[in-house]
Amino acid sequence: MKKTNVMMKWLNSGYLREKWVAIFLVLLGMIVSVSAGGLFLELAEEVLEEEKFAFDHAIMTFLRSHEYDLVFSKMKIITEAGSVWWIASVTAITAVFLWFYRKDRWGVLFFIIANGGGGLLVLLLKHVFQRPRPSLNPAYDGNGFSFPSGHATGSIILYGFMIYLIARERKLIIGRVAAIIGLLFLIIFVGFSRVYLDVHYPSDILGGFAVGTIWLLFCLFSLEVSKIKGKRAFIGNLISHRN
Repeated sequence: MKKTNVMMKWLNSGYLREKWVAIFLVLLGMIVSVSAGGLFLELAEEVLEEEKFAFDHAIMTFLRSHEYDLVFSKMKIITEAGSVWWIASVTAITAVFLWFYRKDRWGVLFFIIANGGGGLLVLLLKHVFQRPRPSLNPAYDGNGFSFPSGHATGSIILYGFMIYLIARERKLIIGRVAAIIGLLFLIIFVGFSRVYLDVHYPSDILGGFAVGTIWLLFCLFSLEVSKIKGKRAFIGNLISHRN
């Protein structure tokens, strides 16, 4: 009877449901990671060989011939959503929220690892590839090397992780969907702003999105594994106490 009660509590705890969700995320993450890895390797090879991308030239030529003051002023604001100071600030605020309100210790740990580690990864890759920018403009963080884009990488890690956190909630479905769509558009617009401001090539943005996606999914996978192990430890302790 005691074992039956323990089993029912195990089932009601949502462990099995979360396990299958984790398995689905792992499979989906593997597919996306392989695709992103292939894209990044293709871009990286061309950058190392100092090859020119035809789509870089075509897109930048088009945007340079369609510069408008109103759009330019908006892009200067949007691009800040991928800046180091903004990502650091949002990371700190979100970490405090997860720690004190959600009591999600694992979430805090991997949220900080994802954003902090992503920043270090970008610095390393920029040093490896040392690709010059299309133009230098420190006012828009347009200094240093170009590939991959730090704004693109940082935005997809930060807002991608936030999308994950929002998607796991079970309340306010319409609000969650609206927030997820808004964050997806923000990621895209941050990348677009870097090209419009002429401080990055489109291929820099794609490279940033690709490497950011790989790192984000690795961190989310590690987080899911940690949570599953935590659930197993909880169930093991519950059964041992019952016995």
